[in-house]
Amino acid sequence: MKTTLLVPEMITEHWHEVKDLLQSAIDHGVGESTLTDYLRKLMNWQAQLWVFHTDEGQLVGAGLTQFLDYSTHRTLHIIAVAGIEWSYWADQYYIVEEFAKKNNCKAVEQWGRSGWSRILPKVVPGFETVYHVMRKEIKQESPCSN
Repeated sequence: MKTTLLVPEMITEHWHEVKDLLQSAIDHGVGESTLTDYLRKLMNWQAQLWVFHTDEGQLVGAGLTQFLDYSTHRTLHIIAVAGIEWSYWADQYYIVEEFAKKNNCKAVEQWGRSGWSRILPKVVPGFETVYHVMRKEIKQESPCSN
């Protein structure tokens, strides 16, 4: 298994391989950012793109991360992960964690669907659910007519 953090020059070369995978993960969000937004961030070093290939060179996954700088500490936020047979390449997480450590992060965060709360701690020990993020959209009411 080979895990690669792509620098901006490499992103343009590999974008066609990963964009559909990443879009599938982003589609599960609530529309906070688009794939184009993330591409802009990637090209300006404001986010990171990870690709996961088998030893034979087959792309099996991709992930997006970005640093979150809180007033008291920095974390590496896993924005999206998508691919095939995730359990096969989930052990590559240690590379992402090492990247976080080298960049003075106190933690790695992952916000996602509730299913991740059941799966992630089994595959990557140390992850725990500390709270759930929920969201309620406020519907715009139409003006009342008298």
